[in-house]
Amino acid sequence: MRNLIYIAFVLLGFGCRAPLTAPKVQPHFYTITDQQDNKEAGPQVQKMLETIAPYKAQLDAKMNRQLAIVETPLKKGQPESTLGNWAADLLARAAEAAYPERNIAFATMNQGGIRVSEIGTGPLIVSEIYELMPFDNELVLMTLTGKELQEFVSHIVNNGGWPVSDGLSVNENQDGLTIRIGDQAVNPVATYSVAVPDYVAGGGSDTSMLPGKTRDDSGLLIRDLLIEYAGKATGPINVKTEGKRMNIKR
Repeated sequence: MRNLIYIAFVLLGFGCRAPLTAPKVQPHFYTITDQQDNKEAGPQVQKMLETIAPYKAQLDAKMNRQLAIVETPLKKGQPESTLGNWAADLLARAAEAAYPERNIAFATMNQGGIRVSEIGTGPLIVSEIYELMPFDNELVLMTLTGKELQEFVSHIVNNGGWPVSDGLSVNENQDGLTIRIGDQAVNPVATYSVAVPDYVAGGGSDTSMLPGKTRDDSGLLIRDLLIEYAGKATGPINVKTEGKRMNIKR
């Protein structure tokens, strides 16, 4: 009986307490700039500045590293562009190095994967490549039959053209679509190796014809590969478009 009375008093005590509510949070915001006034900054801000300084210095050194010199502006566009040609050619070179035993037919990336409209003339630095491709897309090598390759390229054409490397030549006229790999007609029953981002390999940008096909994931980020191969330029970057890769009229 005493136990029952004790439990009743305990429950009554909890019932009389104020209901639990979410704790009130009153954050303090501190503005930190490169030109922070030491006289105005409080000790908390000074402590944060001291903590951040070495990491900021490392990041600045990494992002401001010069890779090459751009002689003519690299501009994004369709069906073919100087920026698209340059990026796709670098991806093709990276794929050839990553898969030396494979014959890379061509490399491509979806048009939306390029996130800047232009890289201007002058020094090309690492941060510009991060702006160009901010996503952690991975290089994937797809194995496609000639028929599957034709379907994939037709999809690229129907989307107005994507960046493609110089291994591919597409021509569309009143007689239809002509696709050539290294100046050779596509053999419908032969197999071809095509370098793409994992986003595209997985069906991104409406590439429903690719998921389920044989693929080799390299584990290499395309952004890192572009940085590496842009840094191997032996002279100023000067890219031209001749309309050979994507000669389509839409």
